[in-house]
Amino acid sequence: MRRGVLAVCALLLACPASGAPIGERLRSISDGFLGTPYVLGPLGEGPEGEFDRDPLFSTAAFDCTTFVETTMALALAGTPAEATDLLRRIRYKDGVVGFATRNHFPEIDWLPNNIAAGFLTDATAQAAPGRHQTVVKRISKRDWYRSKTLTDLEGFEGAAAMEREERLRRLRALGEGMPDEDASVAYVPLEALEEALPRIPSGAIGSVVRAALPGKPVVVTHQLFLFDGPEGKFVRHAAFNKSVEDVPAMEYFGRFKDASWRVLGLNLVVVSESAR
Repeated sequence: MRRGVLAVCALLLACPASGAPIGERLRSISDGFLGTPYVLGPLGEGPEGEFDRDPLFSTAAFDCTTFVETTMALALAGTPAEATDLLRRIRYKDGVVGFATRNHFPEIDWLPNNIAAGFLTDATAQAAPGRHQTVVKRISKRDWYRSKTLTDLEGFEGAAAMEREERLRRLRALGEGMPDEDASVAYVPLEALEEALPRIPSGAIGSVVRAALPGKPVVVTHQLFLFDGPEGKFVRHAAFNKSVEDVPAMEYFGRFKDASWRVLGLNLVVVSESAR
């Protein structure tokens, strides 16, 4: 049922009225996803996709980002058709469906493009006035595309080997000519999060920010929601290789204290009330 239109309709019917705060709508929609299994990269460009033929819309499984953006689309929508359209605009730059226009990198695609499109507003400074910091990382899409392998092609398992090799060649070529970009990501330091929690709006989206290291291609490694609960803030996220789950906020962030790849803190954005 999670896959079908009826399941999506049920989620929309259970969601508070459109006049309710966006945080309430995000929480209500995501209530229906608790326990949904984690699958890396469950969405693609649909049956006509050149490189990834996973569905454009599905609630059967999530990774961390597809959980966040699907919940966003449903919370902002009034109908399944509207949710599908909103998800397209959230997942792709200017709403143009294609592998190259998909918002792959949170630092240089997903966050800035959705802020520019009016879906998101940065809330990092608001949560930790005077304490927020910024990390800068040079990101190479060219190197990322060059590293693609046959396993990155989705939906071509039955294709001839020559066709798959040709598609891989074209996929790798997408990155040629793409300049490196310097990503600047604001964050609330890990040690300041407990104090900042009361100032973080319920329904805020957090992106886990790590140290910029030469051997690591990114600094954002995970995305999640923060909601108010009876015992304080809790994290709701698609947990890697597990499922969508809730964890008390400070218990969750405490896990990062001794991470081998240092976690700097959390970038915060909120979904715009009027985004449609």
